[in-house]
Amino acid sequence: MKKISLLIVLLSFSLIVSAQRRGSTMIKWLSLELKGGYGSTILFNNDVLTEESASMNFFSGAYNLGGRFGITFGDYVGVFVEGISENFKQSYELIPGDPLMPYTKTQSFKSQDWIFELRYTNDYGFYVEAGPVFSTLKSAEETNDADYSFIPRDNYLQNFSEKNTGLMFGLGFSLVRGDRISVNLGLRSTYMFGNFVANDNFYVLNDGVFSGTNTAAATNPFSIKMMLGVNYFFGFWGDATCGRGRLMFFQ
Repeated sequence: MKKISLLIVLLSFSLIVSAQRRGSTMIKWLSLELKGGYGSTILFNNDVLTEESASMNFFSGAYNLGGRFGITFGDYVGVFVEGISENFKQSYELIPGDPLMPYTKTQSFKSQDWIFELRYTNDYGFYVEAGPVFSTLKSAEETNDADYSFIPRDNYLQNFSEKNTGLMFGLGFSLVRGDRISVNLGLRSTYMFGNFVANDNFYVLNDGVFSGTNTAAATNPFSIKMMLGVNYFFGFWGDATCGRGRLMFFQ
């Protein structure tokens, strides 16, 4: 993860330097964006995928909402800091065996994520973006639709890693591209490294009724979402030929 973050920083620096060399002056555009997305998150686990009495729902629903501050160097390259609240689920169809009937188990999570991203936009409004993700898990709970009672587990959140890191990659285009306001639509995926499960004795399928085969395989969240954002350019920093710059805000 550190190597990937360093690579993105070095790439950002090289693109910015390259842009500066193409002209003696370059405007840095300052922007704010409100954005949200909807899609699905999958908790990949090899034990779950090979479990004969369980099936994973590959579309359990996930959404996010947040904002972003960015600096665009010239017309093409930008660096951004994004804070976004994530809500995601993972559901499973479980068959505990006779005389119990099959049921659906759902795990629900909330997290606060910070993304440091690099974005390149071409002359036609198409963009590609990537960057490291730093996530803090805020809540976790499990529910089921079975007719019989389960014994609720205390401190369910403690079974999962509080701090997680990953990588985001996205692409899209501008639906509306004005001088001050743009509306962007894109597809974004995020993959989290490390094991999402912190408790070695915890298996995501076991709940006191269903008992599967656990070989301590790692659990890695992967999400894909359709993202919609409204971006507003509120100011700029202009470099003068004399070497001095000035920060200015739009009226």
